[in-house]
Amino acid sequence: MAPSKIIRGIDKGTFLLKRDFSQESNWRADHCYKFIYSLDGMINYQTNRNQINFNHHQYILFNPQDEHKQLAVEGKKFLIELNPTFLNHVSKSVGFVVQNDIQFALNVQKSPQISNWVKFVLDYIVIEKNDPHAVELFLEHSFSQLALILLKNAVGTHTQDIHVNSYKIISPQIYATICALKESYPYSWNLDQMAEIANLNKYQFAHFFKEIIGISPYSWLQLYRIIRSQEMLIKTDKTTLQIAMDCGFSSITVYNQLFKRLYGITPEVFRERMNK
Repeated sequence: MAPSKIIRGIDKGTFLLKRDFSQESNWRADHCYKFIYSLDGMINYQTNRNQINFNHHQYILFNPQDEHKQLAVEGKKFLIELNPTFLNHVSKSVGFVVQNDIQFALNVQKSPQISNWVKFVLDYIVIEKNDPHAVELFLEHSFSQLALILLKNAVGTHTQDIHVNSYKIISPQIYATICALKESYPYSWNLDQMAEIANLNKYQFAHFFKEIIGISPYSWLQLYRIIRSQEMLIKTDKTTLQIAMDCGFSSITVYNQLFKRLYGITPEVFRERMNK
């Protein structure tokens, strides 16, 4: 198998199309954001908070200093390292003003926009492989494109909503269900109720939802509840218990555990940092 290929490396970051993974089986913590996208198979990572499994067309994001190691990988992965200074500069340029560096949720994610962008970049590299200067210029601008797409689509401490309009065409059934979940996110939903909106039986719905969105319906709902809680932590004086209940969590313990698994800090620490 051919070694990893560094496609482009500049101050903004580095593009890598990975085919050799031997050096990633050890624990590591990098100084950059790492966008890891599965091109054609299952990838498994271990972190100090949980184990993450994701499949083709799905991705994860490691924040600077997130400890992780790769357990297994099938096929190829597309790995992009982003300079934190660059990413935070882009975030402020488009209005995502946060007191500290953006922290992305340590969670499997899937986005039509990001999948289309990855395909576009890799296709261009193949088509223009005999023109290194054109590829270099193209990739240099691609860092800004990726930063913008991630800020708009990837869940993080800057997120105030999950954009779902693209699913209106991809799957009207899933789109209708997600809109209902967003409208009544504090409600204690069950799988039968979600499936009824999609006009599917619950087994078909659960499989179809995960195929389209990348995670289970209940995991998506919990993730959305976390996002809505972030705004309350920043903009209100409600206690974390009140916020947990208002957002539909079954207990303060469940809320704290999920928040910490995603961001590595508790809601109270998040509130303190954001309001400092």
